[in-house]
Amino acid sequence: QQLYVADNLVAGVLGGASTSAYLGSGGSGNVLTTSASPTPAIALVANAEGESPVIAPNTWIEIKGVNLAPNQDALISRIWTTPDFLNNQMPVQLAGTSVTVNGNSAYVYYVSPSQVNVLTPADTMQGPVNVVVTNNGALSQAFVAQAQPVSPSFFVFDGTHVVATHADGTDIGPTTLYPGLTTPAKPGETIVIYANGFGPTSTPVVSGAVSQSGSLSPMPVITIGGIQANVRFAGLNVTPGEYQFNVDVPPNVPDGDQPITATYN
Repeated sequence: QQLYVADNLVAGVLGGASTSAYLGSGGSGNVLTTSASPTPAIALVANAEGESPVIAPNTWIEIKGVNLAPNQDALISRIWTTPDFLNNQMPVQLAGTSVTVNGNSAYVYYVSPSQVNVLTPADTMQGPVNVVVTNNGALSQAFVAQAQPVSPSFFVFDGTHVVATHADGTDIGPTTLYPGLTTPAKPGETIVIYANGFGPTSTPVVSGAVSQSGSLSPMPVITIGGIQANVRFAGLNVTPGEYQFNVDVPPNVPDGDQPITATYN
């Protein structure tokens, strides 16, 4: 895990593969061949950022396998859209695909025959839990995943760069990441970093609600370049499952690639 610093400007960087940007694009680059059988089969369940095999409540996860959605072409996918939200609730199925985690409905963001991205229900879960995919009425065998209260990770843009924004909402990153859109942050600037899987907040999450709020207590300890950063806010701020950290970049962070960590107990 690294934070890129150049010319006294800071751009967030996190090493490791990502299967989703923001709430998960499903763009992992992995394609599995589907068979003629419509029965879904799960090969992997993991945190959608970094692919940790440990999942948690109210956490974005990825499910990989075969026949997870109706289309036999593994490249055909579907992401939730505004009409999928009914009565201010996130959808529990897309295109005939639904998921249960520990017996409770998950909220389905992305489906394809080879991958599904969902937000786990907010219900408490611990230890081995069953994950089941239903494709047009056909149920997969239960995949046993390990759950714990938290499964922390950063969201990333491209598998490398941490999703972070300036105070004005523009994206942070090297100017070459998204030319004309991303710019580095300056030491001393307050930036917003986005994360996944950090657990319960001061305001209990209402399962399925389209907005979430509440702060984390205690605050996570965030370091940049080995220097502890001041955390002004840590918690949920509207977007389901998307934790927000308002952080002051340490003024004495040196140039070059620097490690970034978030420690939460």
